[in-house]
Amino acid sequence: MDIQQDGPRPLSHITVTDEVIAYMDKRGGDFRISTSCSGPTLMPIKITPVKPSDIPIKAGDHLIYISRYQVQWISEINMRLVPRILYTENDDL
Repeated sequence: MDIQQDGPRPLSHITVTDEVIAYMDKRGGDFRISTSCSGPTLMPIKITPVKPSDIPIKAGDHLIYISRYQVQWISEINMRLVPRILYTENDDL
């Protein structure tokens, strides 16, 4: 796990887009990347609870918990990971 003493920080190989950080700021709370039938999905932890094996990274003022099964495949966290039911292009970020 890539953790500093003062808490989670971005993993060196994973970037989080500004659009995702704005999306998280607007909705509040922390998020989790988990495995779904359509691939990795970024969901609020209120919907997809954190698991002890998740790897936390810092994204703005929030945390994104990444499933240990997804972390090796993720290089960028972008809006393609947000299910369409939760976000549309017309949303104001």
